[in-house]
Amino acid sequence: MRDRALPLQVRFVPGESTGSYVTRLAARNGLAVGRLLDSIGKGKSKAVDPRYTELYMNRAGRDRLATLTGLPLERLTTALISTRDEQLLPEGRGGPVWVWPWQPRGGYLVRGCALCAASRGVGGPVWLMQPDQWRICVRHGRFSDNSRDDAVPFVDLSPGPHVVEAERRRLALVRRLGAVGRALVADAFGVLAHEAVGMPRLGSQRTVPLRLLPTVVEVAYAMARLEKRRLERRVTPDDYDAWEIEVGKGMNWSVSRVLTLWSRLHGPLSAQAASPRSPGVRLAPEAPHAVVGEMASVDEVTCVPWQVLAVGERPYG
Repeated sequence: MRDRALPLQVRFVPGESTGSYVTRLAARNGLAVGRLLDSIGKGKSKAVDPRYTELYMNRAGRDRLATLTGLPLERLTTALISTRDEQLLPEGRGGPVWVWPWQPRGGYLVRGCALCAASRGVGGPVWLMQPDQWRICVRHGRFSDNSRDDAVPFVDLSPGPHVVEAERRRLALVRRLGAVGRALVADAFGVLAHEAVGMPRLGSQRTVPLRLLPTVVEVAYAMARLEKRRLERRVTPDDYDAWEIEVGKGMNWSVSRVLTLWSRLHGPLSAQAASPRSPGVRLAPEAPHAVVGEMASVDEVTCVPWQVLAVGERPYG
């Protein structure tokens, strides 16, 4: 079985965890997951649950998995985030290997939208790898998170279309600005977490992201108007003053006050340190931000020095 594709295949679900996909692939072929993993390489744990754990492998193990799917490696790494180069295990000397740690090494396992899965012929639950503990499906207006409670697998957002629209705008910002957009969204969550704003912090209740998101998006777009000029080395002290006046008119006074604190963290950059940028290449995050990892969560990405997450047990299960 190691050197050829399995007779029955399952369709990829974009963003799916490798553990979720392999579990479905094994079931489709009437195999125990451990039997399929034996074909991928050497590993220790075979008592696995894709709701809680993620599967990682080295390059040789990934090649074996690609063979079992009968598809090009590029298709595999596009669909399964944890098979990408930055997530691979070290090669070592033992040939193909895999591990299934108790918790993901980065990111969170979030329940996928059942309607999206069904459109791909998937009947059972699908688990996605996400940088944060929640996800909004804009296609079907559903909010899901990394709770394992099957009684309430999602929240229907049809009564709150403004939240879905906010998520569309957030996605558009990230598509346009890439890692810079993700950093701004994280900073916007951080601004709302300041004690002067008085809004609930992430992790205090499951649905807090829904309450915060519309304001987060407005704040992130306001930040982008300043940050883009800053990263292009086109910002002046007068620009900061004008921006503060602008956000002061359009935002709640407490939010605009904290935005001023945020702008102090994003001071002007030295023009001498600028590196040439090719046409069509996005701006990259710069101090106070660093590289924004694909699976880095909001609290890991934001530059604000105050606490973004609620203290205590988190409500995501």
